[in-house]
Amino acid sequence: MLSPYTILDLTDDKGEFASMLLGDLGADVIKIEPPEGSHSRTMEPFLDDAPEPEGSLRYFAFNRNKRGVTLDLKGEPGRSALKSLAEKADFIIESAPPGDMDRLGIGFDTLKQTNPKIVYVAITPFGQDGPYAHLAANDLTLAAMGGQMSVQGDPNRAPVRITVPQVWLHASAEAMVGALTAHARMLTTGEAQFVDVSAQTAMFWSMLHARIAHQIQGSDFNRGGSILQLGTLTVPLVYECADGYLVMIPSGATMTKMVHWLVADAIVPEEWIEGEDWPIYERNLFQQNAVHYQLEEVVDAVSRYLKRRTKAELLELGLREGVTLAPVNTSEDLVRFRHLEERGYWLTAPLPNGDQVRAPGLLARPTATPMSVRHWAPTLGQHNQEILGEMLGLSSSAVAAASGQKG
Repeated sequence: MLSPYTILDLTDDKGEFASMLLGDLGADVIKIEPPEGSHSRTMEPFLDDAPEPEGSLRYFAFNRNKRGVTLDLKGEPGRSALKSLAEKADFIIESAPPGDMDRLGIGFDTLKQTNPKIVYVAITPFGQDGPYAHLAANDLTLAAMGGQMSVQGDPNRAPVRITVPQVWLHASAEAMVGALTAHARMLTTGEAQFVDVSAQTAMFWSMLHARIAHQIQGSDFNRGGSILQLGTLTVPLVYECADGYLVMIPSGATMTKMVHWLVADAIVPEEWIEGEDWPIYERNLFQQNAVHYQLEEVVDAVSRYLKRRTKAELLELGLREGVTLAPVNTSEDLVRFRHLEERGYWLTAPLPNGDQVRAPGLLARPTATPMSVRHWAPTLGQHNQEILGEMLGLSSSAVAAASGQKG
């Protein structure tokens, strides 16, 4: 799909997912690391018995479909090699602090002189300029300042973040979209494009319809934990089932079918089926019209039904009957998820210590342009000779000088 294009990836853990996605789509991604390796190589979890510095499973997970070189961008030979690579590339993605690349003489204004059609993507916490541009930031502070934490957690306790760090993954996904959008514009204008990606802004998008709640209803959404507040109604969202938890809303659309299941299980009497105008049940509750069965009764009946069945059983039932029943999946549940198994999602990955592991697969399965994993994460400097020597034509001594190799 993107096989005609070359991407220079100068990111660390803040942007590696963006270039991996583009690599999965077929682009030739060249991962450029400092001589000591990317910061992401120092991040947990670590693989036992792996050679240094190849032990980071985090690095391994987000750097497939890339070739790897080292460049010492603090020295002129390394910067010169980068400019030569930029001349042949279509995209550059970096995650340096604002202004750092310009100070090294390899920022957008310089590289667009080298390649007038380059698409340059910069990923930072708050963008390239503005009052927050140079503030320190991490996953926690960006999740808070991006608004996501304002709608997460029990209202009687402190706000919470998503357990597994998510900020730079959202920022990377937005960077990928921004890169492709900018490339389309470059094809129209013939001019180099700069894409300024703010992780804070990316997190704002993750709030979904909470972003526009105030404009619509005059107030922001408040944290509700596992409770949905609809006007004067307080509706539980998370229910216990036989082997964990499940999310559902006992709305009219759900109860129109679910009431038959409750009757079949002898949880409620048969007169419940005709005893309520189920298709407009929540409308009657909102408008405070008379109902035969109060919300508390319905929630109690639903809770007793769900406790008798597993998450997998309920998901299959919901899919079959057109009712939204969403299991709260653990990692183990996902590994065993039948849909992913039948779609051939999981791949076998060769780890740096010689072991093999079941690894997450590709994001889509297009028929006309099949996607594949052509390379697993490169070792440090694995392709220095192939790219710096053969592609750029540098001598062995010049490759050593540019890549920061000792001796």
